[in-house]
Amino acid sequence: MNGFRKMQERLREEGWYVGWNEPCCQSCAWSCLPDYLDEDEKIDVDYSKVLFNHSQDCEVYLEGEECPVCEGEGYDIDTDEDCSECFGMGEIEEDFDASEFDTSVSGFVCQSPEQQTSSLFCFDGSKEGVENFKAIVPIIEECGVTVESFDETGKSRIELSW
Repeated sequence: MNGFRKMQERLREEGWYVGWNEPCCQSCAWSCLPDYLDEDEKIDVDYSKVLFNHSQDCEVYLEGEECPVCEGEGYDIDTDEDCSECFGMGEIEEDFDASEFDTSVSGFVCQSPEQQTSSLFCFDGSKEGVENFKAIVPIIEECGVTVESFDETGKSRIELSW
């Protein structure tokens, strides 16, 4: 288990939601966060205790040719679903195997925390959110994760590496 997975597990014990590859961008991701930490027990997510990245943070960038199946559109016109050939990317890179990556977010082919060694993360930038994050920095570091950038103002994202 790498440092990110250790941190994710450990912070969950502290009541934090720690997500990877939340949909699309920061705006979309905030709106798609789950309501519950535990669906069975109906434990609410405290939005001042969330830490996540989004698809643009872990996206695999392809430099290929326009997908011949969807003509670069990224979706099947008949079914209005992601193109099965390019996984919604609109491009195909020769010898690229998307099955090795996370394609759970429409239009994105993303790396897992096991394939990546750092990422930017979003958190609640309010005064409460900043204080909550400060309190967990020692836990993060115990898990083998380094806080690369945290200006303590809540106005910028945090970079973590493992």
